[in-house]
Amino acid sequence: MRSRTGLRFTMSVLAVAFGLVAGAAYAQGTKKVINALTITSYPPFSFKDPASNKLTGFDIDAFNAMAAKMGAEVNWVETSFDQLISFSALKTKRVDINGSSMGDAAERRASVNFLDHVYEGQVFYTLRANAERFPNVDAVCGKRVAVTRSSGVMNDAVMNWSEENCVKAGKPAVIVMGSENSAQSQQMLNQGRVDASLSGAGSLAYQNTIESNRYAILGKPVIKVMYGMGFRKDDLQFGEALKKALAALIADGTYVQLLRKWHLTDDASIERPMINGQP
Repeated sequence: MRSRTGLRFTMSVLAVAFGLVAGAAYAQGTKKVINALTITSYPPFSFKDPASNKLTGFDIDAFNAMAAKMGAEVNWVETSFDQLISFSALKTKRVDINGSSMGDAAERRASVNFLDHVYEGQVFYTLRANAERFPNVDAVCGKRVAVTRSSGVMNDAVMNWSEENCVKAGKPAVIVMGSENSAQSQQMLNQGRVDASLSGAGSLAYQNTIESNRYAILGKPVIKVMYGMGFRKDDLQFGEALKKALAALIADGTYVQLLRKWHLTDDASIERPMINGQP
C-alpha cells in the first residue's frame, strides 16, 4: 500500500515537473511584447482594411493568435516590402520578427531564420475582359508581365518559365515589367501598361471576391512558394516558442479556420510548422 502511494506521489511530482518544463519552453522564448514588422499592401496576408484603415489579413490574424498562445501582445510596425526584405529592422533589433509572409529562399536564410507557416502558388493572370487574348497560357510569351522587382523568387520563376515555354519553343520571351509590389502590378494591369501579371493564387482569389471576379487566372501555378516569417538567427528560443505556438493553432483548428476565412486554398496549408524548411 505504501509503495503504491509513493508511486502515485512520484508520478504526480513528475507530471507537475513536466508541465513546468513545457511552460518554461514557452517562457524562455516569449517576450511580453513582440514587435512585428509588416507590409500593408499584400491582401489577403497583410493589408489595411479599406473601411477601418486597420491592419488585417491572414498573417495578422495568425500571428496575433500565436502571440496569444505565448502569453504576449503584438506591436505591429508598418514598413515597405523593400525594407521588409532588407532585414535591417531585425538586424538592428528594432523589431523581433518580420510578421509578413515572404518566400523562404536560400539566400534569405543567410540573414535570418524562417518560421514557415503557409504555401502559395504563383500564377499568371490578366483582366477577365482581356481573357480572349490568352486562349492558353503560352499566349503569355512576348507579353508585358508585371512582377514585383524586389522579389527574386518571382522574377526567377517568370524567367525560368519563359525560357522553357517560350524561348525553347521559338517564341518571344516574356517581357518583365518591374513593380514596387503586387498592388502596383494590379494598377499597371488596370491602366493597360502591362498585359498580365504574376500573383499568388490566394491573393488573386481574395481580390476577385471584392472586385466582382475581375481577374482571370492563366494556366497552372508557375511555382509553389513556401512562405515564412523571419526572425534573428541568434533568437533560437524565440523561434522554438513560435513553432510550438503555430503547432497549437494547427492542432486546435484555428489555423484551418483562418485559411478559410481568407479564401486560401487547401494546398496552402503547411500541415506542420517548420524552421528553414525543417520540422
